[in-house]
Amino acid sequence: MRSFCRICAAACGVTVAVEGDQVVQVRGDADHPGSRGYTCSKGRALGAWHHREDRLDDPRVRGARADWGSAVDDLARSLGSTIAEHGADAIAMYLATGFAYDSGAQVAASMWMGTVGSASFYSAATVDNAPVLVAAERVAGHPMLNPVWDPTVPGTLLMFGSNPVVSHGYGTTLPDPVRHLRDYRRLGGTVWVIDPRRTETAASADHHLAVRPGSDVEILGWLTNELLASQPTIEDCRPADIASLRAAVAPFTIERAIAAADIGGNDLRRLLADVRSATGRLAIFCGTGLTMARDGILAEWLRWALLIITGSLDVEGGMRFNRGMVNRLRPPRSTGATLPGPRSRPELPRVAGQMPAVALVDEIEAGNIRALVLAGGNPITALPSPGRTRAALRSLDVLVVIDVVESELSELATHVLPAAGQLERADLSLAEHVSLRSAIRATTAVVPLVGRRRPVWWMFASLARAMGRDLLGGADPDSVTDEKFLALLFARSAVSADDVFAAGPAGFEVPIEFGWVRREMLPDGHWNLAPADFVTRLARRHTPGPGPGPGLVLVPRREMAWSNSVMHAGSGDEPVVRMHPDDARDAGVTDGSAVRVTSDHGRIDADVRLDAGLRRGVVSITHGRFTANPGTLTSSTVDVDPITTMPRTSGITISLGPRD
Repeated sequence: MRSFCRICAAACGVTVAVEGDQVVQVRGDADHPGSRGYTCSKGRALGAWHHREDRLDDPRVRGARADWGSAVDDLARSLGSTIAEHGADAIAMYLATGFAYDSGAQVAASMWMGTVGSASFYSAATVDNAPVLVAAERVAGHPMLNPVWDPTVPGTLLMFGSNPVVSHGYGTTLPDPVRHLRDYRRLGGTVWVIDPRRTETAASADHHLAVRPGSDVEILGWLTNELLASQPTIEDCRPADIASLRAAVAPFTIERAIAAADIGGNDLRRLLADVRSATGRLAIFCGTGLTMARDGILAEWLRWALLIITGSLDVEGGMRFNRGMVNRLRPPRSTGATLPGPRSRPELPRVAGQMPAVALVDEIEAGNIRALVLAGGNPITALPSPGRTRAALRSLDVLVVIDVVESELSELATHVLPAAGQLERADLSLAEHVSLRSAIRATTAVVPLVGRRRPVWWMFASLARAMGRDLLGGADPDSVTDEKFLALLFARSAVSADDVFAAGPAGFEVPIEFGWVRREMLPDGHWNLAPADFVTRLARRHTPGPGPGPGLVLVPRREMAWSNSVMHAGSGDEPVVRMHPDDARDAGVTDGSAVRVTSDHGRIDADVRLDAGLRRGVVSITHGRFTANPGTLTSSTVDVDPITTMPRTSGITISLGPRD
């Protein structure tokens, strides 16, 4: 049976072979127009994931197995008591990657929070993605406006701190990433990777600059300075903004970029030449290597500035914007009111309407949150200070865990609700705004539900009903199928659910539009090229100094078998720190040595793996792991970005030595 993978936004087409109730094989769908037969090891392991021994099968209430009726009624009473005693905002939700690509779960979770009347909504976006949303909102007027690369038009592609061969893209989803990069280069396109690691993506590029971590702003600022020097006017930009940006980047010289990045000037001059040659055809990705570092918001802003200056946004041949068919983007309604942030951390703003995840523990400790619904996420592995996070979760009156498999969280929970896995539910691809291929696709369930597992939308609809609220226009949740629920999302769409489901996993093509953002979305028809607080912050920017500096620098990484804290392929959770052989020699350790990694905020134990692809002075640990959790080395109060609310998890100074 044909379907598509929903582990990440790439949504690669798959074919699933089933014998009886057993999923016996998952392969890439050779006829899928987007992924063309490709799927990664995670997608190929969907059958093993579906049959995992630790799958959640039955609801549990305070550790005891329960039927759905009693579980939902008990939870409704508990939440009702919380609202009566502490108010609706005392109920919070944290929605994360596990359900980021479960369209029914996403929509129903938001609807349910609306019926409750709570503003305490958190997501993983403020753990790794907030600069992307904030920069888009400030420059273009909407947080979901996202530039998408077109690999069929040769130009110049710059990737800062992004490794799409493993992650499958962040702002532009990349199914079959190696072949897309290869095809782009074959057409005449040039690919640059700017990253302290020689990543899998760097191996598929024309050029790799192994820069010092934290120097990306200097490189982007210098490129912007050089391009502005020869361009007195910029289309759809205010003259005052151009002048302000020009003054802001004037100190960003090539000498400053060379000193910060610690690379040769000829490499940078070659980079500038390729950028200049790609007017109207420049594409830039900024990945979590930047967004999780200090001043990630400046890097994202300067990325937008370069694309605007070169005329490479919202034009044919440049980076386009997908309007979306279901989540169709429209100009936001501005009320002029600024919604308050968390009471315990009033200095932190909301991001795209969401509370900052870094304040979740503070809100629990302050008693402002008494009940928390965890939907497909694990704050213990995502947030700084995992020990503190664990204690806060344990202190809650109500902790609801909605997930597919057992975890430490299900042991802490008052209510455990077993969710349908992706092969057990119908679904839509709602990541339209980051899709390389402009299409919306649908799939029916591949196998029937096992045990008492239920779709997440059904859980929220049933809970709303038990609380005297409604998500389904009065319908009984038991009478509604996945397809009927998802059909509700097409009320304002130009296509029908029937058309999309008929098109199936291959997708319903959505016409590509150019110019619509500049015509319809920009406030007063201009890009906001120079937000005042960004300009001020850039002027105060402290440039990394010459030389390696004291200690080593930690950067995060992703691995193919994992999606954040969830392993989909392979086995084991070995704590590993990767480092250059010369750094290992200097530290007196070898491959396989047991070491202790220490920062100003904590320490973890791990085993060394030598990696000559790392720049000297840089070590790398996979983020999101249960053991050797890098969150232990970070802080929820020190180096938290005041604009994006992101905790700093990349570019941290650490020391490393043999374990006692």
